[in-house]
Amino acid sequence: MKVKKMVKRLFAVGAGATMLGATAMGALAADLSSYPDMFVSDGTFNGFFVVGENAAAVDNLAMTDIAASMKYRAPVKTSTVTVEGDAWLAGTSSKKLEMANSNSSDNAVAGETLRDIATFIGDEELVALTDGSWSTNEQAYEFQQFLFFDSTDTTSNIVKYTEADNDKTADHFLIKNADPFLRYKMEFSSVAQSDVTNSDGTATTTGVYLDDFEDTKLTFMGKEYTVVQARRPASTAENSVKLVLMAGATSDTLLEGESKSYTLGAKTYDVTLSYVDSTHAKFVVNGESTNKIADGQTYVLADGNEVGISDLLYQSYAGGIHSASFFIGAQKMELRDDNVESAGTGSKNLKIGSEDIDGTQVKITGTDDNTTFSISTIEINLTAEDDFFLAKDDKLSAVIKAAGEENEVLLGGALDVEYKGLTEETTHDIRLKTSSSRRYKLAVFDGDDKQVELPIAYAEGLGNFSVGEESRTNSRANQKRLIMNETIPIEKDDYFVVTDGTAASGSAKSYLLQYKGADDSDKTSPKIKFKNLGSSETLEYSVSTTNDTATIKLGGYSFAVRGVGIDLADDFPILVALNGDSDITDVAAVNFIDSYGAQVRIDYFPSNMTVNGTIGEEGDSVENQTSVRVNITVPNADDYDSFAPIHVAFNITAGTSDPELRAGLLAPVTLLTPDGVTEVSYGYTSLGAFLTFNEPASDPDELTYSYPKVQRLPQLYFTSGATSTSSSSAGDLTRVTIVDATKLDSEVASVSAQNLVVVGGPCVNSVAAELLGSPADCAQGFTPGKARVKLFEQANGNVAMLVAGYSGADTRLAGKVLAHRFSELTGDEVEIEGTTYSDATIGAPTPMVEEEPAVAPEADATTTQ
Repeated sequence: MKVKKMVKRLFAVGAGATMLGATAMGALAADLSSYPDMFVSDGTFNGFFVVGENAAAVDNLAMTDIAASMKYRAPVKTSTVTVEGDAWLAGTSSKKLEMANSNSSDNAVAGETLRDIATFIGDEELVALTDGSWSTNEQAYEFQQFLFFDSTDTTSNIVKYTEADNDKTADHFLIKNADPFLRYKMEFSSVAQSDVTNSDGTATTTGVYLDDFEDTKLTFMGKEYTVVQARRPASTAENSVKLVLMAGATSDTLLEGESKSYTLGAKTYDVTLSYVDSTHAKFVVNGESTNKIADGQTYVLADGNEVGISDLLYQSYAGGIHSASFFIGAQKMELRDDNVESAGTGSKNLKIGSEDIDGTQVKITGTDDNTTFSISTIEINLTAEDDFFLAKDDKLSAVIKAAGEENEVLLGGALDVEYKGLTEETTHDIRLKTSSSRRYKLAVFDGDDKQVELPIAYAEGLGNFSVGEESRTNSRANQKRLIMNETIPIEKDDYFVVTDGTAASGSAKSYLLQYKGADDSDKTSPKIKFKNLGSSETLEYSVSTTNDTATIKLGGYSFAVRGVGIDLADDFPILVALNGDSDITDVAAVNFIDSYGAQVRIDYFPSNMTVNGTIGEEGDSVENQTSVRVNITVPNADDYDSFAPIHVAFNITAGTSDPELRAGLLAPVTLLTPDGVTEVSYGYTSLGAFLTFNEPASDPDELTYSYPKVQRLPQLYFTSGATSTSSSSAGDLTRVTIVDATKLDSEVASVSAQNLVVVGGPCVNSVAAELLGSPADCAQGFTPGKARVKLFEQANGNVAMLVAGYSGADTRLAGKVLAHRFSELTGDEVEIEGTTYSDATIGAPTPMVEEEPAVAPEADATTTQ
């Protein structure tokens, strides 16, 4: 066979099944989107970092950047709690229950109430409230069930940070004493009716029996009851009604003298009906004789269980039947209203067993013409008999009992309320902190979620401080001022804040930079440099002699830089468009937008300005300040549901002659100091952000504002019947532990024996060369100005990752991108190009065209040895 052809093929350099120690399928299995999970075991780096023995120092820097910033997802901070069973989490698809703000004295704190969430709930929220039907002795009547939240007291039925009766200070769900916190309602679609009769069923206008209701089944809050009595109980009879309902673990009918055994849980009950007449019955239960029990009444056994009579049959003639229908483990509930006209009088308590339950009020509405009795609604109002504080994991039934009150108020045990605390979300701390008694810094997080510290005050003397890190009495280069007003010239080593985007939409980003100086504009290729305090990266730009001197690019935004003066000598002062607009003339101080969305406004008041308490005044200098006011707000309404978080504001002064700085919280923030604690107070905002204010007697005050990435919401459940609780955790970024994990390429005997992060290309790193198949041209596949990050999966499951560029600078850029933007990587290989990690592009490897040489024609298809 003769073959002659010219082949062109597209390929990504280094890809294919020829890589050492890997299969073609294996090479595709590992994915950079999972980095660094393939190198982490139980939080510890599982492998080696490898650099070339003869590599330049810049490769070592790339390795350091990668190792120092390696983080993995650990289930430590974010968790979800779920109550399983018949349970409703207070909230709707459009409305969530939110934490109250700590903005007043403890008793006066108002918050978002249950009524703000919903005026009532029904069967869509709790299965126990399912619609039902009451089949009387005449016909069936459909009904619906609801729970109403009637209380309008904004200081009750809320979740707030407060001190409970047990002196525990924490977030609690609070129901205040005398608050009508809940109302149960059964509402009939058409009125339920019964004839008015006497005891033998004969209709009479003076009768007290509601014959059609008696001995029927009625489901209440998910439990089926027998209506063992339905009467008109009042002395005047008319318009009054009493319904005695009975349920139990076991029910049966015995003839007089008959015995049977019944099992309730782990206990067996031997029951004998020892006596029956027309009105009473007696039993012997496990040898214990009861008193005479009337129809509709119960007897409490020695073990606490009850025996209740639901019906008696006594035929007084010879051979007549003597029997009793009864419940064992009985639960008896009595509903009574002596005036059902209009809305009813509601003068009677709910009765459970033989006890009137304080804090309840039964209201039954209907009509009575002495011939037919009609019922339209049955309602039970529940009112708190004490202040009830539910801490995390508390149940209302247990809290009521612990307070010495009757927990049967919760509809005889058919209902409960459980508080599971606030949702656990990832948080970070915005902090007012001191590095000495003369210095205040504000720790916040920049647009790349890196912590930075704004040097907001340095005490010069009593009532006088400067804005910056050092004293204004130092030489100009050592003052390190903080500039937030773009009309103030920035000198070498000054700090400044740049912010662009819209805080209200969540698009704003802020960065803290330091001006590190510039070359004289007359020099060849002059440069200007800035330090990004968040990343520690140096930003270097060419100095232009026309229009803007340079343009800072961060977070997708641009900030113009202009030199001050005609002769731009070394380290010339500059002006920066701090807010990212086209001019550099705005006198208003730029705000700092924290990466989680908090807006920090800093207002300075110089000695010649009156502080009148109005947020929004700025001085035009960074010297001779008498006070600074910091105001932290939540500008994006999408960051919370509807109950706006309070502004957290504080004022800083040089309050002592030492001199020392002091800070004081401003209204409306009002914090609590728990019993047994001194010099520290705490509180919350409705965002679920936790505030800690430390006020040591002789040192500067400090504030920690634990700010959530996502609003922390109260988890308040209404439950019925048996429930269980489960929780699940999501990961949070946690630094990887790295111990003794570096090697030179000459120290690696096998590239497949362990996981490897290989830094530097094949020209300087023999392990990199081996991974890439030891190409004859060590620069093959590398392009000037570009770097590669590539995964190699070995047959034994180990993984190697190559981080390499055409030059040492390209390799270091790849290391910084991997350190700061690893979440943007995907696939088994990416290509990186740029000058700084923040503006570098990350993309798929560029396909390259390689021509194969022509294959010489074969003389013949057969050969000879």
